[in-house]
Amino acid sequence: MGSEKVMMGLDIGSNWVRAVIGSLSKDGQVMIDSICERQSEGVKNGIVVNLEQTYKVIASVIQEAELQAGAEVQSFITGVGGSSVEGRQSEGVIGINTKGFQITKADILRSLEIARTFNLSPDRVILHTLVQDFTVDSRGGIKDPIDMTGHRLESRALVVTASSANCNNAKKVIQKVGIPNPRIVLSQLADAEVVLSTDEREMGTILINIGANTSDMIVYQNGAPSYVGGVDIGGSSVTGDIAYLLNKPKQIAEQIKCEYGCCYIPSVDPEEKILIPQLGNLPSISIPKKELSKIIEPRMAEIFSLLKKDLEEKQVRGSFGGGVVLVGGGSLLSGITDLASEIFRMQARIGFPEALAGLDRSYINRKYATVLGLLKTEAKKMSGSIDGRSRGRHSSSSERTGLFRKIGNFFRTVV
Repeated sequence: MGSEKVMMGLDIGSNWVRAVIGSLSKDGQVMIDSICERQSEGVKNGIVVNLEQTYKVIASVIQEAELQAGAEVQSFITGVGGSSVEGRQSEGVIGINTKGFQITKADILRSLEIARTFNLSPDRVILHTLVQDFTVDSRGGIKDPIDMTGHRLESRALVVTASSANCNNAKKVIQKVGIPNPRIVLSQLADAEVVLSTDEREMGTILINIGANTSDMIVYQNGAPSYVGGVDIGGSSVTGDIAYLLNKPKQIAEQIKCEYGCCYIPSVDPEEKILIPQLGNLPSISIPKKELSKIIEPRMAEIFSLLKKDLEEKQVRGSFGGGVVLVGGGSLLSGITDLASEIFRMQARIGFPEALAGLDRSYINRKYATVLGLLKTEAKKMSGSIDGRSRGRHSSSSERTGLFRKIGNFFRTVV
């Protein structure tokens, strides 16, 4: 491992803290070396609210991951999401004054800097400038304008901002563990990195991660993100509803949800019964499974409806040939694709993370999408690989050959 770069991705969730260590070989291949998880403490709605509690959990997870990997981490990345993250459409227009009016990388950087120049509240920080496309003179929809000739360059970008307090608190707790310069990125981008194919991004896809206390969303159109956002409701709200309406402790309610939960009433057999455990030595009681679904479906429908409302208010329109893709622990509920399809009125599927080398099959699970995506994101930054999925099974290389090659990862995200 001496000739390889060792990276760590850390997903600080409201219910779980997950760490994955991977190594990047000289030929750009990612190998998973270890993955660990602990129940989270001091985190609410994806935000660190108690530094000391969160520090203890993070320190424990990182220590175990490093022991399992038998390696010292050289680079570190974590993600942020939730309702505090916002995306803003912005444009930057410049005149080309180089010899022969040939567009250079410097021209693109100037146009993007202008796109990033707007009134930003003191309590917010820019995470990413996600390039969508360029216009050269009157020619629009250009992905790679370098070396093209023109007098006027216009860049279109989605500028992603987050709460500076949330980012600073996350950095503080990680630095306390002994990691001096953690990199913070948008969690939704990490999800997309290991779940969405190049073709799905081109066709248009809505990717939703349903976590414990937050549900995050990113929308891809024409190969680039066009919207990011989220709501502070997730799977824990479903657990709370079950606990309240069945008068059970949350631990039992979570068990009931995981074993029998279905969020789409029409798919439940009206004759099917389930056993509800009782406290102490009391015998379990039997209730119709449909009654449990009547508790779960309204909350899950609320999550999807709120996300859909956000898209409508932001006027995010267009063709979504890739449909809705669902990841996160909250997407483990039975019937969730049927419910999402009904509310968004388009096809829906479960998203599974890419099978990276060295990854045990048990981790090719929707709830590990973010942490694996963080590692893949860091690996791409370190290797300077081109935009899109890896050159493996998900690529549409014949259509994408040469795209973004001149300046590598630059077009996808300017951080």
